[in-house]
Amino acid sequence: MMIGLWFLETSAQTYDGLLKLESVAQKVYFSANAKDRAVSILGDVSKAEEYFKKQFNVQPDYTLLVLSSTDWKKFAHPAAIYGIPHYLPDGRLVVASENNDFWKRNVPPIDKIPNELAQRLKATYTDKNGEINLTLAFDLLAIHELGHAFQKAAGMVKQRNWLNELLCNVLLHTYLAEKNPKSLPFITVFTQVNAASFPAERLKFTKLVDFDAYYNEIAQQHPDNYGWYQCRFHVVAGQIYDAGGVMAMNSLWNALQKQKEKLDDTALNQLLSQTHPALKEAVLNWDKR
Repeated sequence: MMIGLWFLETSAQTYDGLLKLESVAQKVYFSANAKDRAVSILGDVSKAEEYFKKQFNVQPDYTLLVLSSTDWKKFAHPAAIYGIPHYLPDGRLVVASENNDFWKRNVPPIDKIPNELAQRLKATYTDKNGEINLTLAFDLLAIHELGHAFQKAAGMVKQRNWLNELLCNVLLHTYLAEKNPKSLPFITVFTQVNAASFPAERLKFTKLVDFDAYYNEIAQQHPDNYGWYQCRFHVVAGQIYDAGGVMAMNSLWNALQKQKEKLDDTALNQLLSQTHPALKEAVLNWDKR
């Protein structure tokens, strides 16, 4: 899931017990036996960083942490379960180093979804053990979290939680579509299948306004529900890119960057309607699923 948790500031962090990735410009720390994962994830993040810097003329500040479940308890946000990527305001960009229960339980049940969706999942995510493994999808979510670092560096006013998250999905999708299209299916297949087939009985919240009204509860107490929202955000992000390409991303970024005060609902809806038709349609049709 495309997860970006904007929690309150926490105390300054030191990274005793973690290993530091040397000879790179970025600040990267990782758990024992996770160096290869750190190198791989940073490879995607650093390329995306350069792309976004050219687009937005903003320099982000972040420290990438690639953590085992044990180290997660020490260095991730205490309310974030293992496996849920997040960016904290002190600059920590946190991702998991191992396949985990959170990722596994968000694999749609193959025997209960339409065959076409099941075949897409199998073709995209089957690992060497013959199991569906979402590591390829979740690794790319570090780029989504990088988007939050850019938002903070730009001093962007958070108009709505859902809009902050959607923008980061637009950034992720646009970067992949433009610069790494071979990896694009790793994020689009999972999000499309999950959004279309997630069991309704596992969703406590579904409305767009709920995501703001109950944000902390959803993020901290209902992570699977949070993930469903993120999957839908990414589906919408894909629609926005398909309709407008890079210009759509830049139009949305610029429109939000220019707003120095939080807008009321009427003003925000007007702004979004003027920014991109696909965004307007997404807002209007969200609750019609």
